[in-house]
Amino acid sequence: MKNETIITDKDLPPEVVEAIRSGRKIEAIKLLRISTGLGLANAKVLVDSAARRLCPPVTSPPAMQDISASPGLVKFLLLALGMFLAYRFILNG
Repeated sequence: MKNETIITDKDLPPEVVEAIRSGRKIEAIKLLRISTGLGLANAKVLVDSAARRLCPPVTSPPAMQDISASPGLVKFLLLALGMFLAYRFILNG
């Protein structure tokens, strides 16, 4: 019987953790496979799990939300554009 060590996403070598935090997941998988002898699938699962834990998801800022969420702003901008065009037409006409 083999003496197998169980490794979790919290037991990763420091160089693997550093690669994950730097966004270099492929390098992290390679380093993990070299240091532990894990297969590709198992190393990928561990790195993905650690990445979810170590790197919070990126969310878009509120300013990037759908413009349809503020129909009053759209109406105001259209009114302002109409007034500007009417002003320009009256001056040049």
